[in-house]
Amino acid sequence: MAATSMKWQRSITMRGLIALAALSAGLSVPALASAQNVIVLGVRSLDGDDDFARNLTGGLRHAAAQVDGWEVSDREVTLAQMALAHGCDDPNPGCMAEIADSLSAERVIYGDVRRTSAGERFDFSVNLHLFNGDSDTIEHSVADTIPAVRSDIDDLRGHVRRYIAALSGAPRVGSLRIAVNVPGAEVFVDGESVGRTDAEGTLLVENVETGNRSVRVAAAGHQGIRSTIAVEAYGEASFDAELDQTSSGGGDVPTDLLLGSGLLVLAGGLTAAWIYSWYHVTVDIQNDDLVVMARENAFRGEDICEKNIIGRDAMGRLSVANEDLHGLCREAGTYEILEFVFGISAAAAAGVGAYFLVQALMGDDAQGDSAFMLIPSITPDGASLTARGSF
Repeated sequence: MAATSMKWQRSITMRGLIALAALSAGLSVPALASAQNVIVLGVRSLDGDDDFARNLTGGLRHAAAQVDGWEVSDREVTLAQMALAHGCDDPNPGCMAEIADSLSAERVIYGDVRRTSAGERFDFSVNLHLFNGDSDTIEHSVADTIPAVRSDIDDLRGHVRRYIAALSGAPRVGSLRIAVNVPGAEVFVDGESVGRTDAEGTLLVENVETGNRSVRVAAAGHQGIRSTIAVEAYGEASFDAELDQTSSGGGDVPTDLLLGSGLLVLAGGLTAAWIYSWYHVTVDIQNDDLVVMARENAFRGEDICEKNIIGRDAMGRLSVANEDLHGLCREAGTYEILEFVFGISAAAAAGVGAYFLVQALMGDDAQGDSAFMLIPSITPDGASLTARGSF
């Protein structure tokens, strides 16, 4: 009985192992089958530039072999051969479907090149396509122009990498190569730090979003520099610059710092003059005995400075009291004007001075995406200073 039990347990164990192995094999099949069979047909030259077409084809096959999920065939078949074999000079989708079936390929890369001019000076016009053998459609296409002087296979490496990236449906990004005269300089793209230059002052930034990008380079002891660089899909943009050294003299003070500090001091003086003008009108003059007495004798709503002018004798002369009151009224009017001028000037000087001071203190960082502004506002009733910042 015990022997029978042991055999039964051993049988169950073996069955479990076999089932587990079968399950593992089943799970591994989709992973192996996920690779797409791709063939790169030899590029067809329409003007007899066979050497250039061969160099371009070789570069395309090498770049295609680097794409994850692609199993690139090593068969050296040309588009011209396959088009002749299938009787289709124009490789339309129907013809390409027959070619894909005959080659047992899920994806077919093909194309042609022609000269841009019939004269001695010309470039090469390149047209490439990726044909989907499953859906019998052209998935992606690439059109480009290559200078005739750059037809060597070494010159074509950058081009074919971009072409294969576009044909494979890779994200439409580019790269940015920075070259400056300072090792260890920090590079910012659209306000975000992307790394530092190496010992030779270069940095390659991959996967940069296409379009116009704001590039800034900063280094200790050097003046920062910034520019706007256009990055094309699957291309490599370059930014070469020379960073100038900042002055090492201890007595040198940045112009922005001097100007900002001076304007803030001026703003303080103007503010003091504004306060004095306001105090002299609202406290000294308004509390003068003549003004207080005239205010008590005036009807409600009357302007005492207007009323005292009426109090003249037959000769049109002001009395001594009215003449003194009239002088106080004129003095109050003058200080009210000065009060307004001092207030406006103080707000403007403070705003501009603070701006220059922030620029001096923040240095190159003030040129990035962060921004700080002081905006003076002037109205007939007064003046104000508004601070705005974005970080």
